[in-house]
Amino acid sequence: MKWESPGSHSRQAGRQRTIPALLLTGFLGSGKTTLLNRLLRDPHMTDTAVVINEFGDVAIDHLLVESAIENAVVLQSGCICCTVRGDLVDTLLDLVAKRDRGLIPPFSRVVIETTGLADPSPILRSLITQKAVADLFHMQAVITTIDGVNGLRQIGEFEEARRQVAMADLLILSKADLAGPAAASSLAQTLRPLNPSAELLPVQNGNVTAERLFAALPAKPTKAGNLSCWLKAEAFAAEDDGLSAHGGEISSFVITMDEAIDRDALNIWLASIISLRGDDILRMKGVINVAGEAGPVVVHAAGPLLHEPDALDDWPEGDRRTQIVFIGRNLPQTGIHRSFLTMLRWKPNAANHESAINETDRSS
Repeated sequence: MKWESPGSHSRQAGRQRTIPALLLTGFLGSGKTTLLNRLLRDPHMTDTAVVINEFGDVAIDHLLVESAIENAVVLQSGCICCTVRGDLVDTLLDLVAKRDRGLIPPFSRVVIETTGLADPSPILRSLITQKAVADLFHMQAVITTIDGVNGLRQIGEFEEARRQVAMADLLILSKADLAGPAAASSLAQTLRPLNPSAELLPVQNGNVTAERLFAALPAKPTKAGNLSCWLKAEAFAAEDDGLSAHGGEISSFVITMDEAIDRDALNIWLASIISLRGDDILRMKGVINVAGEAGPVVVHAAGPLLHEPDALDDWPEGDRRTQIVFIGRNLPQTGIHRSFLTMLRWKPNAANHESAINETDRSS
């Protein structure tokens, strides 16, 4: 089964050889620096390269520099730190070049730290669409720090903070000791509609080990056993009652279907949704029952970037439903669901092709 996907440059075998990248984001004062300092001292991070905006942001002087060379330093812990030099892609390629020339030690992962006001989307876009970097790296997860004391106000006032939450795989609630149980509970209730599937990990003073952090990251959907943990459709279903956050700006919902779906119809629908609503889709994940396939087809999009769908060998026991979850900005839940039903009725002729696209267009 061959799939075509815009912006995809690697097949499964290639992706297994690429370096995993973790994107660390979070609003101003949310604890990224404290967390990063803690991780840079962790023995489990010795084979990690960290790309940051300025060395001063992570108190590099306190981490005991072992050696330094042209925009990169090697810490006594073994971590490699470098600053973003103009373009992120150039910085990542420069790291690999230094590694290959033996100027810095080998590394098996990279952590990319953003500024407090950054939108994660452009970084994800660079890692997926830029062939030079996509052949070397793949995005493992987005980690967002949330200020346990000020996070509720920041999420209410700033779109950047809401987008950082909505695109996360893991939410780290910092200053949990200062916030107190009542404030933490209120913040969690605000975060849930923005991103029902993200794990929420409370920490105090950035005191989280790398082992604990990695254990909280979602497993890749490479086999039937970890599909439900990756998708977490039941969390979206709990919110799927018209509830949305912040005046309808960012909302989440799930589409579920028992009927098998024609592969060509699915391709048309995915292309239409991404083309017409891609800028408003923050995350889309799906496990799809495609007619003629022995196992599920996994789809994943971040913004207008659709990852290459993967066909797995087996279904989880007892559940062969199609489930697609959406997190987006001003997404018309009813319209997208209607376009999905139209796709199910699709037949291979031009008139029905046009009908599916028009129905998706009306969902805009």
